[in-house]
Amino acid sequence: MRARSCIKCREYVLIEPSNPNNIEIINKFEKEHRGHTLITSNFEEIKGSYKPYGKEEEQEEKEE
Repeated sequence: MRARSCIKCREYVLIEPSNPNNIEIINKFEKEHRGHTLITSNFEEIKGSYKPYGKEEEQEEKEE
């Protein structure tokens, strides 16, 4: 599986070609990390050292 990741923030978003909603998530990720160094790599290369994008936002919404 491939992932789009931000080297500065150490966050990633998975690339899921079969999921149409995934394109929106990737676009949001790239917009928030504009000006940072973004890479596309195999998920195995970043697994464990990068955190998933959007998990903190989901937690905050659940707490409200």
